[in-house]
Amino acid sequence: MLKALLPTFTILLSTAISSSALVFGVDSSSLVSEATFAKAKSEGFTKAIIRGYEEACSIGGEVDPNFVQTYKNARAAGITNIDTYWFPCTGSGNPCKSFTTQLAEIGDTFNANNMDIGTIWIDIELDSTICDNWDYGTAGNLEVAQELISAAKASGFNFGIYSSPGEWGDVFGSESVVLDDSVSLWFADFNNVETITLNAPFGGWTAAVGHQYTDVSASGLFDLNVFAD
Repeated sequence: MLKALLPTFTILLSTAISSSALVFGVDSSSLVSEATFAKAKSEGFTKAIIRGYEEACSIGGEVDPNFVQTYKNARAAGITNIDTYWFPCTGSGNPCKSFTTQLAEIGDTFNANNMDIGTIWIDIELDSTICDNWDYGTAGNLEVAQELISAAKASGFNFGIYSSPGEWGDVFGSESVVLDDSVSLWFADFNNVETITLNAPFGGWTAAVGHQYTDVSASGLFDLNVFAD
């Protein structure tokens, strides 16, 4: 997601893929207008994944200030299939709130704004530039990630994991490390191939439900994705 700031539209939906088999979606970490969502929807993108929670590592994590308005704009544009992603605050040098608290803040935001969110995607990737997250060592990172998964399960929310083979290996020391392969996977591989085929299995997963296939789009506000219907 950190690398996903370029994205949106001039994309031809592959004729080789049945529209009934896949849902095309956009994800964003920025404030997105109703008009921009409307344009995306007109081009076949009927799903939105909006950053709901950001590291904000100096204060322990926070609900993304753009989350609620971007959600409202997507709904106003006619997009009702909406997920969110959680970039959790981690890092030994950061005053991170507990994962339970971070999730509670997300849930409070849902409730206060009557938000209908399908899945919370947990974003697992390194941010060594700003927050120096996931710096507990590979064994320590796995232990902290297990605490994160436990908190997510206890929350009662529907959740999945977003990552990539490279990020997974960087965080956990090996692409083969298994955290919880029973959880749904949304993976990044900027190969411009509009399928959910996981060509490079990692984390114990051999299949995925979503694929972020490019971080380039006309608006510069979206990454482009396909999901299982």
